[in-house]
Amino acid sequence: MSLKYIFYPKSVAVIGASKIEGKVGYAIMKNLKDFNGKVYPVNPKYDEIFGMKCYKSVLDIDDEIDLAVIVVPNIVVPKVLEECGKKGVKGAVIITAGFSEVGNYELEEKIKEIAKRYNIRVIGPNCLGIMNTQINLNATFAKIFPPKGHISIISQSGAVLNAILDIAPLLNIGFSKVVSIGNKVDIQESDLLEYFKDDEDTKLVVLYIEGLKDKRFLKVAKELSKKKPIIALKSGRTEMGKKAAKSHTGSLAGEDVIYESAFKEAGIIRAYTFEELVDLIHLFSTQPVIDSNDIGIITNAGGFGVLAADSCVDYNMKLPNFEDTTVDKLKDILPPSANISNPLDIIGDATPERYKKVIEVLSEDKNIKGLLVILTPQEMTKPLEVAKSIVEVRNTHRSLKNKPLITSFVGGVSVKGAKSYLRKNGIPAYITPENGVKALYKLYKYSLIKVKEDYDEYVEKVKEEFLKITENNKEIINQLLQNPNEYNAKKLLSIYGFPVPRGYLAKNEDEALEYCKKLGKCVMKIVSPQILHKTEAGGVIINPDNPKEAFKKLINNAKEYAKKNNIDNLIIEGVLVEEFIDREKIEIIVGGKRDDIFGSVIMVGLGGVFVEVLKDVSFGISPITRDFAIQMLKELKSYKVLEGVRGRAKKDINFIIDTLIKIGVFMEIHKEIKELDLNPVFVFNENEGGCIGDVRIIK
Repeated sequence: MSLKYIFYPKSVAVIGASKIEGKVGYAIMKNLKDFNGKVYPVNPKYDEIFGMKCYKSVLDIDDEIDLAVIVVPNIVVPKVLEECGKKGVKGAVIITAGFSEVGNYELEEKIKEIAKRYNIRVIGPNCLGIMNTQINLNATFAKIFPPKGHISIISQSGAVLNAILDIAPLLNIGFSKVVSIGNKVDIQESDLLEYFKDDEDTKLVVLYIEGLKDKRFLKVAKELSKKKPIIALKSGRTEMGKKAAKSHTGSLAGEDVIYESAFKEAGIIRAYTFEELVDLIHLFSTQPVIDSNDIGIITNAGGFGVLAADSCVDYNMKLPNFEDTTVDKLKDILPPSANISNPLDIIGDATPERYKKVIEVLSEDKNIKGLLVILTPQEMTKPLEVAKSIVEVRNTHRSLKNKPLITSFVGGVSVKGAKSYLRKNGIPAYITPENGVKALYKLYKYSLIKVKEDYDEYVEKVKEEFLKITENNKEIINQLLQNPNEYNAKKLLSIYGFPVPRGYLAKNEDEALEYCKKLGKCVMKIVSPQILHKTEAGGVIINPDNPKEAFKKLINNAKEYAKKNNIDNLIIEGVLVEEFIDREKIEIIVGGKRDDIFGSVIMVGLGGVFVEVLKDVSFGISPITRDFAIQMLKELKSYKVLEGVRGRAKKDINFIIDTLIKIGVFMEIHKEIKELDLNPVFVFNENEGGCIGDVRIIK
């Protein structure tokens, strides 16, 4: 059923309405007094509320009810929701708390079942409510009802919503739809994003997320972000309660990293703090985005112009030369002592009129795509008058329609009123020039966002090929997956065409000697399901002089390691003897981790210190397309190492891309695999391919 009955009801029943000030039912009735439709209070205790007839049950109302707002005690919610179903109510907002958030899962399941049986779309429970400013619908117990605007916001926290609504008047920003989503027993973020995609009154979507349980989120967010900006604040970035997984991928691919990957793929602009969220809401609701990083800086103090220029380097923003016509016009405006360059220092005695004229001139310069105006309080400076002149020129000059105008009024008491005036009139005002440059960068960065397309012809071919391999080798694949030690894991990957070293599993000293002779220069590794990090256990010997002695040493080292680490009933399956890869190479790590919401998450990074210490890794959600694999690699700080530095040969980047794509497909097919590490993967020189040095599979 469409959500139009949630956002555009013609009639609302408040079940649990109250006459007692301080009660939630009273606040909701009060907030609905200006609603453009009909309101029906429901509470068996009263005959009337706010001069309106009060009904004992929703079933007693002689009218169709589109939306029910439920604020009764939690144990009564199933009963009233059942009555709503019998009445034919189309949507419900359950404000009441006391469900899964306090461990009452059974009660929550009960209301979920009732809603499904009667086809009632439900928001909540445990939520603040919803708003639609277009029809004066305020079905919440919030203190503030914002003015009309084009921002729609979805929040898992009522407190965060209230704070944003309280700040909004200071920034003079308006909202279209406001949704406190609560426990999400029915309506999820994806349902709302899908609705906002075609909602003409929504131009910007804001999300506050604590956690998702919605597998459609990524798909729907991708569709929406192609049409409208999405800003998201995800809390729990540094959550310490998660247990580190056994693999490198598992330990690095924490919840926040996965959300970061999802936001990146969906084209979502991420805020990392509440302050940044508010700044981004104001920025994107008042300023046009730009497709160029060429900006102009105006300042009345040279030092802050230099700081802004330094910040441009940090954010990859450019300061182009002014057009010749611009320079000629500025000479007529500025004192002879002014140095006409970018940043443009208009001297400490700059008047409001000088600011205005300079902004007008630079706004017409085709080399300048965005403006940062800096003011520092000096004896002759009039901050509020300057602010008014900036607002005036923004409102009257057509050339500023498609150019963002950002300000930085540096100071405290003397610029406080001016900054407030600017913000209320739709011009962001920051305390530092660095934040001003960052704001212009954010507007530019949005133009660079590319939503990842999931379809890729090569990926589809790989998937088709891997499915055939799986079907044709079902029995042996199942056997190998029953005990996915390194030897079996490599045999499994080789079935799918992944390059692995030649190797054998030695069960005794004689076999170890035989295999070493067969391979020549070799590596010997202990094989035990209880020893995942072989190097730490002394479980690896490279090119042994005496393979028999090496075999015994590996076994003894494993037993000592088990004793030190209290590993009982140590299982040793043998010693893997495989060829030593003796050629020019670089080590990388490729991994996969299965996430309950987003599916297969793929990781790549350079090996050694880059992954162990620097954690220089990049993540993507499967399917990994060719374009996205390249993007993942270029995100690595160490990417230049792959391209070849200081005379070193360029490595086979295409081999890495191919491996990422195929591991993504492999993880998609084998959903029983929870984590996968290829570490190290040896990458040879350009066009020479590579080889998988070690594999770890966790089911």
